[in-house]
Amino acid sequence: MNNENILKIIQNLNQKRTVNFTLCEVTKPEYSQEYSGLVTLANYETVSLNIAFCAHFPLSLPKIYVKDNTSFRAHVGSDGKICLFDSSSVLIKQNMADQILIDCFDRAIQILNINPGSKEYNDEVCREFDSYWFSVMAKKTYSCLDVHDIQFAEYPMIISKGVSVVAATKNEAEVILKNNFGVPINEDTFDRKCIVIRIRDGSNMIPLAKSFKWSAVRRYVIENTSSSVKRAFKKFLNKNVKHIVRYLLLIYPTKEGEILFGFRLEFNNARSSKIENSSSCKVENTFCERIDYNYLLVRGGATPILKNKNVLLLGCGSIGGYIANNICQSGATNLDILDDDIFQAGNVHRHWLGFDCIHPNKIRYKSDLVKEKLENKYPYVDIDSLNFIDRKVETFLADISRLKHYDLIISALGEPTLNLEINKLLYEHSITVPFLCCFNEPYGIGGHVIVVNLDRKSCLQCLYTDLISSEIISFRGSLVAPNQNFKKNVSGCSSSFVPYSCIDSQQTAILATRKSIDILEGHLTKNMLYSWLGVADNFIDQGYILSAQYLNNTEKSFISIDTFANPNCPVCKN
Repeated sequence: MNNENILKIIQNLNQKRTVNFTLCEVTKPEYSQEYSGLVTLANYETVSLNIAFCAHFPLSLPKIYVKDNTSFRAHVGSDGKICLFDSSSVLIKQNMADQILIDCFDRAIQILNINPGSKEYNDEVCREFDSYWFSVMAKKTYSCLDVHDIQFAEYPMIISKGVSVVAATKNEAEVILKNNFGVPINEDTFDRKCIVIRIRDGSNMIPLAKSFKWSAVRRYVIENTSSSVKRAFKKFLNKNVKHIVRYLLLIYPTKEGEILFGFRLEFNNARSSKIENSSSCKVENTFCERIDYNYLLVRGGATPILKNKNVLLLGCGSIGGYIANNICQSGATNLDILDDDIFQAGNVHRHWLGFDCIHPNKIRYKSDLVKEKLENKYPYVDIDSLNFIDRKVETFLADISRLKHYDLIISALGEPTLNLEINKLLYEHSITVPFLCCFNEPYGIGGHVIVVNLDRKSCLQCLYTDLISSEIISFRGSLVAPNQNFKKNVSGCSSSFVPYSCIDSQQTAILATRKSIDILEGHLTKNMLYSWLGVADNFIDQGYILSAQYLNNTEKSFISIDTFANPNCPVCKN
């Protein structure tokens, strides 16, 4: 929109809202035009505002600033910019530029009329408190603490290279620094103590300011904590010190969750005296970034119930690698991976691992590499790549009692013989651990997830047994006709592979992960076969034949079957 048209909509605003905004000097290079004017609020306070337009208006909303902003207001940043809307949820009507400006102006006045000290003000401040506190912080720390049950406690804080982490134990803080942030733990690393205090429900948020005096912080804590917390805090205040540094983190409860913020306190007294009466205390606003398990899960939409579940993953190839990542990202922390395959350059475009895992002078197992990556990506996962044995599934199964220790066994081996053996052992030894198998069909025509051992009405062998005789046959749910060879090779048998893409593997892995979570959460309680169907054009062009299962479901993209019991099955005999 050109400047002449913007002037017209400003004049319309002046007329409709009885204000007088006039053209002024542009204050920021990203704006094409800016107007200033005075407005009178409901409490008769006069405020000077600037309305700024960028070249993309009305595709983007105008920005409204409080000029010479000196006090904290709800939804007003330290630079005076008023947060008008969540623009991602606003449908901007470009043909109504006049109304866009009026709506933005009305919203700005509504925000400025929120009365400091009111419940509305407190609620609105809490909604954007982190952004306020970030703008006035002098220090920053990371918190691994699950603050849900904390009332008053002191925790270790480890600082290295300017990065500080507070955790339940010194070792946990050091692990986060070293393994996840890549910060060394050496002679330059030092310890601090951090006091964590819960503010009483219903208390007002601390009055916002760019800087605080120790007396104001102390008074806020005393006036807004329970009697037991107050007693514990006063014990701290009664300590005699000459020089001491403490971090103070406050937990402020809201309906949306807990806000964590704090201060770095440095006491320097001429002689030893009580902390409460310290006349010299440097107070620095400290922004706290939460990285504790429960907080990260809530923010990421993951599932806390998975935290204490034990999962065994057999095979971390093209499908298994994605499953391992998905299930850890979904909240699982205890994962054992068994795979005896070496990661090679030829795996790169089908595997979750990338070319950065290739080392010219090292032979590395996929399971070790997946373990390393996952433990770096997700701070609370504990991966065991089961390298204490020869990494073969057959060897692992020699001690069948191992399987009892898991809440779920996932097989991404793609080897029906091994899957059927596991199925048989689970039945023979009455091991009731759920068993999930998953694999792709060639050329992207589909993939399968089979869930068994949730009930005794069927088993995996049922799907590999003829319905008339007890003969072992190819998978009855297959999307391809039997007796076809799909393996390709580039330079001999050692490089043979079944043609499917990383997208196919991801689709199967996502389906497998969803069903794994359903099992671990207790939502899936019966044996099921799930299949996704892709496009068969390339498959047919290669001269291959589709199965009746595919041809009978060409109008579908997904199939689920809950009854596949087979009376001729030699394992479950259903």
